Amino acid sequence: MIKLSHTFFALALVTAALFLGCKKEDNNPNGCGTANYNYTLEIQAEAQAFSDAAAAYAQDQSTANCLAYQSAAQAYLDAAADLDNCVPSAQRPSYLQAIADAQVELDALSC
Repeated sequence: MIKLSHTFFALALVTAALFLGCKKEDNNPNGCGTANYNYTLEIQAEAQAFSDAAAAYAQDQSTANCLAYQSAAQAYLDAAADLDNCVPSAQRPSYLQAIADAQVELDALSC
């Protein structure tokens, strides 16, 4: 649980750093690159649900909380992966690797 939490925390930090610190200059159909586009708003709901599920699971490691944690984590990873086209090209490989590493950790979690 601790290693998994650290992995997701690291992914959240990488995601926030990339989304807050980098902008694409060209417009695309998803709005990535428009002047005031805030990438973090795209996954805010998933991040909050994941955070809430992680807190609940940390307090009570029941099967129900574990399953809720897995579901919320998967939704967060899916949402983050959907935004890969918004990540600047130079950071895309490390961004995708962080998602892949977190997915491996999540897949290893047994409820």
